[in-house]
Amino acid sequence: MEIEGDKYFVLLYLLLLLVVLATPAVLADGDYDDLNTTVTVGNSAPTVGTITCNASSYTPIAESSFFFNCTATVSDNNGYEDLTAIRGEFYNDTLGYANNHTKHYNNNTCIFISNASATERTVECRFEVYYFANPAHWTIYFNVTDEAGATGINTSTITINQLVALNVTNTTIPFGNVGLDELSDQITTTIKITGNVDLDLNINESQHNSNMTCDGTGSANISTNATSTGVRYNTTDAFTFDETAWKLSSGNDWLDINWSKSYETSDTAPPQYNLYWRIKIPATGVSGNCTTITRISATAS
Repeated sequence: MEIEGDKYFVLLYLLLLLVVLATPAVLADGDYDDLNTTVTVGNSAPTVGTITCNASSYTPIAESSFFFNCTATVSDNNGYEDLTAIRGEFYNDTLGYANNHTKHYNNNTCIFISNASATERTVECRFEVYYFANPAHWTIYFNVTDEAGATGINTSTITINQLVALNVTNTTIPFGNVGLDELSDQITTTIKITGNVDLDLNINESQHNSNMTCDGTGSANISTNATSTGVRYNTTDAFTFDETAWKLSSGNDWLDINWSKSYETSDTAPPQYNLYWRIKIPATGVSGNCTTITRISATAS
């Protein structure tokens, strides 16, 4: 009977051991336990509000630059500290192109200038635009990025107006002392294209009806557009004083020379071109100092 009793107690022990092993640990540790509770908040992409600049249209000033200062409010519903970078482009060609003073300006160092609220920041991008930037409708582009790499964009439009401008670096055409029936040396006039369009020129003597007025006693005037004498000019160096050269007259005919504005990507100096002049004095009838006004005007090609 003892053996039977021992078997009974062994079975009872094993049964209790199974019950203990099957009981949750929380019951073994005490009357409570802590559970880690987690969730991942989804990312909200940033947005860019209305872009406002210090000018909506602009007419360049010759040989100068202008700063477009543009701002916008950017938002991120995850909080403004989630915003990491802002860049801008100002272009007249295609988004993403390289810097080119004629048609594209990039700014990869735009800045956050203030915090508008818990989810908003004010951003600023500046662009120094040169006088020869294309006359056209330009696009202002803002791109803001958050810590997850999501982006928000917005655009605005600015008009750059046409500037027809030149700068004649010489103030006189000094032929000097030229004898009767003689041809002068060639004189050079240098002209800078200081606007944002290619140019054609009008050159005329309109003050004295195509005449140089001479102050010698009893002197006649010098007709600037005479058949074989007078004043002639060309865009070709060392030109021949004949009918292939232009005559200085009082007319308003435009010279189709198509001098180009600057298209340089880095050099902001205006391009320079030359006009060349010669005078042939009549054989008789003139004396003294002879003068007139030569006007050089420009129009877009």
